[in-house]
Amino acid sequence: MNLHQLRIFYTVTQAMSFSAAARELFMSQPSVSLQVRALERSLGVKLFERSTGRLQLTQAGEALLESAAAMLHAEDEARRAIDELRGANRGKLLIGTNTTGGMYLLPRILRAFRATNPGIELVLDIDATDHICERVNQNVLDLGFVGGPIEDRRLTVEPIVDDEVVLIASPDNPLARQGRVSLQKLAGQRLVVQEPRSRTRLLVERRLREAGLSLRPAMQLVGTEAVKKAVEANLGVAFVSGYAIQRELGCGDLRRLEVEELAIVRQLELIHRARKYLTPADGRLRDFIRAYAARELGAPTGGRP
Repeated sequence: MNLHQLRIFYTVTQAMSFSAAARELFMSQPSVSLQVRALERSLGVKLFERSTGRLQLTQAGEALLESAAAMLHAEDEARRAIDELRGANRGKLLIGTNTTGGMYLLPRILRAFRATNPGIELVLDIDATDHICERVNQNVLDLGFVGGPIEDRRLTVEPIVDDEVVLIASPDNPLARQGRVSLQKLAGQRLVVQEPRSRTRLLVERRLREAGLSLRPAMQLVGTEAVKKAVEANLGVAFVSGYAIQRELGCGDLRRLEVEELAIVRQLELIHRARKYLTPADGRLRDFIRAYAARELGAPTGGRP
């Protein structure tokens, strides 16, 4: 087994096609197939099988894929580290973030960073927090910027900025005219929630239970954008990140409601794999995010999540 074979194997898995991999690698399809068979022989296992004309990974192939991604990224990381030592302001960073950070906050930070670091290539991957944490652990991603709390000893976690989770309603909702809602009135509202794996939903449910409130969701949707659209249509109220509604509040499409005796604050956190070698580009981005957050967003208070 060698890195060349692993890279061919990994490329095939991305499109699940030998011909597509051959085009991407500028190789002939027979050469790609030959290298994959050689890899299978060296490992003594079958990595792919065809079912109804479709290429599928075997159990061994799935196990190898996870390791291959980490190994190939480690090779790229080593090359980037050496390249950066040759040139002070060059490199490539793979950053993972959840929906809140990825759609509503991190892009503007990265735009400002790129303006002063044009030689550093930035690749942004938006996914669920748990997936981002795992890919950082696997060394597939250099850094993560996600909603906490993150409790994983394999990761180094640094709080960056507070994120208040707020209750929103349509301007047509009678509560919007009041601007405030008691826990008792909240219990009678139709609640629109994110998918079960959403950390925002889990956090809200926990805080409501602590406040002695048990709400049954009236509607479940995937993603913050879908939740906001449902609330705009006056299909219910919802809890979302305060960073996610700045545009809608400015346009008057949504209203923020204060909930009496309830405050939900979490922290957005910067993560990387513990004991990871941090390249100069990693360090520049981390320093920039810290400085930007302190200057433009305010330092984290360590408030209760």
